[in-house]
Amino acid sequence: MKTQRMIYAILASAASFARADDLTPDHAAPVSEATLDAQRGGFDVPELRIALQLERAAYVNGEEIVRLTADIPDVTHMTVAQAQTLANAASALVIQSGADNGFNAVQLGPASTVIQNTLNDQQLVAMTTLNVQVNSLAAFREAGFQDSLRSGLGSITGVR
Repeated sequence: MKTQRMIYAILASAASFARADDLTPDHAAPVSEATLDAQRGGFDVPELRIALQLERAAYVNGEEIVRLTADIPDVTHMTVAQAQTLANAASALVIQSGADNGFNAVQLGPASTVIQNTLNDQQLVAMTTLNVQVNSLAAFREAGFQDSLRSGLGSITGVR
């Protein structure tokens, strides 16, 4: 049975090589660009829409000390005012509770948070919430499926 399949595979390969030799570029007529454009496939990429919401808040003993927010409904069409709001919300944040605190904020990177406390029995909470929404979840799922399929097919042993 295995030998029979191998013979079929060899015959099929030989037939395809024979047909390929008959179609040399010397015998083929060039095809016009208009014909090629009509025959070419393609795909329609829907407009990508990304919405971004950033919220940073800090609480000392349950009391809100600071809240920074940025809401950008469409990142691809962000306005200057929205960009400035995002830059402000993503800036370094230093919260000091109690006396004799000192910190050089110049050393911090963007979206850094530092809470200094010199008091006892304080409840300190810092929360950052980032919500990102995209309209292309189906495309991401399809890409993941294609990767899984490629990986699965790549692990199959035998004639390909």
